[in-house]
Amino acid sequence: MAEQTFPPCKPLLVVDFDGTVYRDDAPVRFYAEHAAATLPAAARARMLDRFEAYLAEGVAAAAGAADETEAAVLSSSVDAWGAAAGLGALHGVDGAALETAFLASRKFMLTAECAVTAIPALVEAFEELRGPVRIVLATNSPAEGLAPLLDRLGVTGLFDEVRPGSNKPDGLRRWISWQVAARPPGELFSLGDHYFNEIEPAMAVGARAGYIDRFGRADGPATVTAEAVEDVLPGIFAWVRTVGS
Repeated sequence: MAEQTFPPCKPLLVVDFDGTVYRDDAPVRFYAEHAAATLPAAARARMLDRFEAYLAEGVAAAAGAADETEAAVLSSSVDAWGAAAGLGALHGVDGAALETAFLASRKFMLTAECAVTAIPALVEAFEELRGPVRIVLATNSPAEGLAPLLDRLGVTGLFDEVRPGSNKPDGLRRWISWQVAARPPGELFSLGDHYFNEIEPAMAVGARAGYIDRFGRADGPATVTAEAVEDVLPGIFAWVRTVGS
């Protein structure tokens, strides 16, 4: 079935989920701990120590790594989920265990024990933008369990469309290409914290993008770059004013 496109008169805002709609570390910390549980005690302790260093220091944590391989994993990790997966694989966690840990983290996010909330400033901004702007949530997470999670965060009503299993970056790149085939590229804005998954696919076709660079990676150019989404949101409003004029 051909991809659906929308009238070019309505700006299109594509939004990432993890690290963008929320930024609490409880889910990714649970993921890392669940994955590390399969390791011997010494390896488990080392993996989690380096993971906590990444959460605190970002790519600078590579300087405290025990060896060059560990340093390479930390310096190349684009976000905390990637750091947890990379450190896990390095210390001996196999792919099946990492997938099990991820699914367990999604279930954990549905419980009261998981401290996770949508970022208030983002919610407020999207409530104002929705209507004049079509807002699409695009995530690599599977559809299973996503709807109740969005309900728990209170953000279901913020999105005109939810696209689970987006297969970023390639899947999002194709989807963006389909969208801008029927509109000027500048009428599309991609918001996320993973440069290669969410920002580069938009910038490559002349669209706009807001890069939440929490870990100081500076992976490439964006329309707006900031450490926190609160400082990206003014750029989104400026974009809306520009395309709406």
